[in-house]
Order: sequence, then C-alpha cells, then structure tokens
Amino acid sequence: MKNQSLLTKLIVFASIISIIPVIIVGVFSYYQSSKHIQEKVNQEKVEVIRQIQSNVEQVLVTVHHTVSNTIDSSLMEAVIRRPLLGEDFSIYRDLRQELSNIRSYYTKVDEVILLNFQEDWLVNNAGLSRLDEHPDKDVYLSYLDLEHNTTWILLDEQQFESPLVVSDCPNTISLVKKLPPKRSAKYGLAFTNISTCSLAEMINVDELSDEVMITDEQFRILVHRDPELIGQSLVDTHYIDSLEGFTDQSGQFNVHSKNYPYAVTYQQSDFNQWYYISFNSIDILTSESKKIGLITFLMITFIVLTCCLYIWIISKKLYSPVNKLVAYLEERWPNEEKDKQKNELEIIESHINELFSSNSSLELELREHTQQLKSLFITRLFTGHYKTNEIQDNLQYFQLEEITMNWREMVICTLTVDNVDNQELESFDHEKMSFAIKNIVEETVQKTKRFPVVWIDQIMVMVLGFDKQSNNEDLVYNLTEKIQTNISQLLKISVSIGISLPFTELKEAKRGYKEGIEALKHRMQLGHGVIVHFSTVNSGKHTVLFDYPKRTEEELVEAIKLADKEKAAQLLSEWMSKAFKNTQSPKEYQVAMMRLLNNLLIIKQESGISFQQINVQHSSLYEELLDFHTKEQIEQWFTDRLITPLIRVFHDRRESQFQNLSEKMIDLIQKNYDQDITLEECAAHLHYNANYLSSVFKQETNYTFTEYLSMYRFTIAKQWLMETNMTVKEIAERLQYKNPQNFIRSFKKQEHMTPGQYREKYKKTP
Repeated sequence: MKNQSLLTKLIVFASIISIIPVIIVGVFSYYQSSKHIQEKVNQEKVEVIRQIQSNVEQVLVTVHHTVSNTIDSSLMEAVIRRPLLGEDFSIYRDLRQELSNIRSYYTKVDEVILLNFQEDWLVNNAGLSRLDEHPDKDVYLSYLDLEHNTTWILLDEQQFESPLVVSDCPNTISLVKKLPPKRSAKYGLAFTNISTCSLAEMINVDELSDEVMITDEQFRILVHRDPELIGQSLVDTHYIDSLEGFTDQSGQFNVHSKNYPYAVTYQQSDFNQWYYISFNSIDILTSESKKIGLITFLMITFIVLTCCLYIWIISKKLYSPVNKLVAYLEERWPNEEKDKQKNELEIIESHINELFSSNSSLELELREHTQQLKSLFITRLFTGHYKTNEIQDNLQYFQLEEITMNWREMVICTLTVDNVDNQELESFDHEKMSFAIKNIVEETVQKTKRFPVVWIDQIMVMVLGFDKQSNNEDLVYNLTEKIQTNISQLLKISVSIGISLPFTELKEAKRGYKEGIEALKHRMQLGHGVIVHFSTVNSGKHTVLFDYPKRTEEELVEAIKLADKEKAAQLLSEWMSKAFKNTQSPKEYQVAMMRLLNNLLIIKQESGISFQQINVQHSSLYEELLDFHTKEQIEQWFTDRLITPLIRVFHDRRESQFQNLSEKMIDLIQKNYDQDITLEECAAHLHYNANYLSSVFKQETNYTFTEYLSMYRFTIAKQWLMETNMTVKEIAERLQYKNPQNFIRSFKKQEHMTPGQYREKYKKTP
C-alpha cells in the first residue's frame, strides 16, 4: 500500500507538472510587461521629482545666499548696533534698499523682517516700528531658542496678529537667521518669508502624478496644492500607513492608499533634508499587460496532451532510485515502529534531519570545547606549563598565530575588583559581574591587540600586543584607563589594574603574570581604582623568578609510584639539570633540594610508608643532604637514600594491589555500565590517582578503561537484542550513546552487521 501510495502521488504530481510550463509562461509574460512599464514610468517619475527639487532648491539656495550676504555685510553690522532713531535715517534708508533687493519674482520672497531685541526695533515692508509695541513680540522672541543659527521653518499665519506676507496664503516657509552672525550672544532675528502657495505652483507640473508634495525631515507637509494639508504629518493624511519605505536618501516603493495601489517616488535634499514626494496610480500603468489569455490556453492544451503519454513510464523510472534508497536505509538504520506510518520520502527526510541535527549538535559541542581549551591554554601559559615549541603549536591550533604574527612587544594586564561596600554591589552576583567585566574589556580592546581574557583566582588576566617594540607605555596606559572608565560607568564598581614590564616572547608570559600580580599588591598603599605599572615599583627591572621544575617533579613522583626505576632515574637527572640551570646562588639550589626532599617525604607519609621501610633510622635526611656540594653527589644521594627504597616499596605493594584494584574497577563497570561512568569517577570512588589506575588496569587486563567499558556495553547490547524487544534507539540511550547512529556505526564496526541484522539472526524465539 505504501508503494502504491507514493507511485500514485508521483503520477498526480507529473500530471500537474505538465501544465506548469504554460502557467509559468503566462505569469512570466504578465510580470515582464508590468515590470517593463513600471520601470519606465518609475524612471520618469524620478526625473520629474529631481527636476522639481532642482527648481525649488534653486530658489531656496538663492534666497539663502542673498540673505547671508546681506546679513554678513558691513551695513548690517552697523545697523544691528544702532537704535535706529532720527539721526540713523541714512543707514535705515540703505537697509530698506538692501531688503528690497531680496524681494523679487525669482526668489519668491514676499517679506523680509529684521528684529533687534536689544535696541527694540522691527523693520519690514511696512517700515520701522518699536518692538515693544508690536503685538507679536513674544512669538518672535521664542525663535531665539532655535537650536541652529540658520533654520528653515514652517510658519502658520494664525499664530501671528500681524500678517507675515502680503498674499492670502495661510502658511509661510521662512528662513530664520539669528543676529548678529559673528557673535556668540544673539539678540536679533531675520525672517525671510516665502508663501507656500508660490512654491506649490512650482511643484504642480507633472500631469501623470496624482499628488506631489514637499515635507520636512520629520515628514510634516510643507508644500502641497491643498493648503489644508500643510503642517500635517504625512501618516496622518492617510497617504501611507507608515514611514518604513523611506529607508534611503532616494527611492521608490508601493503602497495602498484609499483602496488603490500607488507607486511612491521620493528624493531627500542634501541642502535642508526636505523630502520631495510623488504618488502615482499603478492600475492605469499596467492595463496593457493582460492580453495573453488565449495563447496560454492553447499551450496548456498542447502540453497536457503530449505529456500524458509519458507520465507512467517516467513515474516508474523516477520511483526506482527512491525505492533503492529506502531499502538501503532500512538495512543500516533501526526499523522503528513510527517509520511504518510514513512513506518513502518521509522516511528519507526524517533520517536526513536526524543526521543534520546530530551534526549540528556535534559542531556546537566542538565549538564550546574549543573555547574551553583555548581558555585553558592561555591560563596554563600564564602559569608556565608550556615549552616554546608547545606554545607555537597551540597558537597555530587555536588560530591565534595570525594575531601574534605582527606583535613585537607584549605586556600582561591584571585586573581585580576593589572591595565592595555598598549594598547594591554586595547583592550583585560574582559570576555575572565577572562575565560583565570580561565583556567590557573584550569590547574595549581590539581583538588584534589581545588574547582572549581569562580569570585566574578572581583576577582577570590579559595579554596585550603591539606592532612596535618600544614607546608603548602611553598606549597601554590609555587602554587600561579606558577599561577602568568603562567598567566604572557601566557597572558602577571600582577596579585596579596592574601592568607588567614589556617582553618580546610569549614564553615570558609567566614572568609578566607574576609582575602584574605583584603590581596589584601595591593597592594597599595606593588605594582603590589605581593603575600600577610594575616599572614604578621595581625600578624598571624584571622580577628575578626561580622557575622551579615542578612539572618534572610531578612526572618523577608518578614514575616512583609506578615503580619505574629507569624512568625515575631519567627524570631525576632531568630535574637536577633544570634546578641547577635556573638557580642564581648556592642558597637557591639548596632551597630547591630541600623542596624536592620535602615533597618526597610528603609522598612517603601520604602513602603510609615508615622510615624503617626505606632504611632511615635515626639520621636527619636534611642534614645529610646539606653535606653534599656537587650535582653528582646530590643526585646519587637522592637515588640511594629515597628514590630506590620508595620504588622497592611501591613495587611490592603493586604486586599485591594491582589485581585487587582491577577487580574493583571491573565491578564498578558492571554495576554502572548504563550510567555516564568515567575513569575519574572510578579514581575518586577508589581514592586513587586516575593516571595511576589507568596504568594498573591496562597492565592487568591488556585493555584501557574506555576499551573495556565499550566491550562490556556491547556484550549487554547483544544480550538485549537477543532477549528483549527494546528498540535500537532505547538500547543506545541506555548505554549512554548520544545518538543511535554512533551506536550503530560502532556495533557494525565490531560485529560486521547492524543491530537490526544481529537481532534477526540471533533473536531467541519462545
């Protein structure tokens, strides 16, 4: 039934496909014709709008330049200082002549008004009057508060008792300039008024446009053939519902206005940020693109009759590869009950989605682990756990090599939060605060100038790199001061920053880290919120750090516990070389010797080994060690007096304990195989070191912990496949596999067949 259903759908689909080409041709023809006409008209509208803008702005620019020249003239400089009394008649006459020159047919200026609030006079077409006696004094005075010294504004005649222009137009576009122009203290105004009606005559030139208008940058209508719309918002007039279409300085978009589609063409002015807008009907422009019905019908008829002859054969051929693919999936993937309710395409889709989901999850986990490893690398870099070649390998692995390629000098910055006293910050979660500080620092400093920021023991540590090798102190200080300021402004907390001396190689990061920490200690004297450079507290010299070979010591202790005599001797020799190489004086190497002796005695005590077991009776090991003064004597003493006896005791214990430990680990595996058990959890449960248990288990069973756990889980899986009805997915989940595909691949690799095939072959029937 499933095959017949899919094949039927395929035939129906092929039948539908036979008429789609004709539909495509019809839609394409209609779309192309409409598009061609629309593009042609849109281009014409753009040119018309630009022409209107050019004409209007020519007038506005002329007015602006003329008024600016008049205001900046020496005459205006003299007038603005005078009270314009009888003795100033000649100056007043020259002023009236200048103002009359501004008013002309080409500039469209109806009225020019000059006001001096300090000298109390007003000059306009009507003549000279005293401002205190003018009814609109307070209205004019309010325009001194305009943000800019020069502004184009829309004035409503109803706001003024005295008419602004001689015409009957209810609105006026006015160029307002504050006076005097060359002084910061403004006590005068110049109004250059142009009636909106005269500008409306200039924009009503396009017969194809239903509406043409000019708005300001807030889309308030300034010029329109209908005076009642002037001053209203474009949205309030219901031409458009929103302003989302005005995204660029110029453009076109379609809207529905008054139940009809319109094309909107707009252009924003660079001169005064006004918008020049036209609305054009689309229905009238596309009426000729609807005459292809007959041709479309004939093509549909022909193609349907032709394709019906081949639908059956083509459908069978198309279905064949689908059937093979489903068979392949059923062979290699678990055949779950829910798949029985799906057809072949749905089965393929579900498995592909599952694969993509698994892949996405793995990629996400990989990215998270990479970030964690990168932070761990940087942390261990500061604590000196890497050699030079290891540092280079890690830089390349974590894609940090490109960042450090141009670095010629580096410093370490350490940051700590000062003591918090107010209740607001006491309630602030420490982890959130650390996360916020880390984000602020990483946003403040460019990625190319730093490594990712890490926190070490409540101190934020960061490497800063520079592309020049000297004179970087100012750059470092400016960056740290900016970090401190940003944290203070955003989080309202005080932080202190320590800066190390500069260095040129990353292997010196450990020294820089210690210098940064040392610099922070001086907060006790300097107070909170300080930036301390190590050069100011150590006379500009690096700290003398004794690099104790702790890593080699740890490997030596591990070799002793594993009773590996040859490796222990090799590591002791290596430790001696490093200790004597790094010391600066006999006292320092004596400290290193005492430290190694003390740590070995701690291992002895923690392992429950008595002095009698290592043949130490009444003598003092510390005094014995201090009697030797050469490297060879000290190395031989450590070998004979401590390392060899300890290895002998650990060897005897291992012979009796290894088998018991392996049995306990196997017992833990068999009891917890269906949980996410790890070697570290076993080590914690048995109170042993994980590396030690791993070597013991490998020696006793010839398998690693992971290999044995996997083998035992496969044994349980085969048992469940034969004896239960659990699905493969359920088995995989019980055995801690993240997805069934991983379990199936591992099973097939070991058994050379899928879990489903194994169940079919070996399942016990009642």
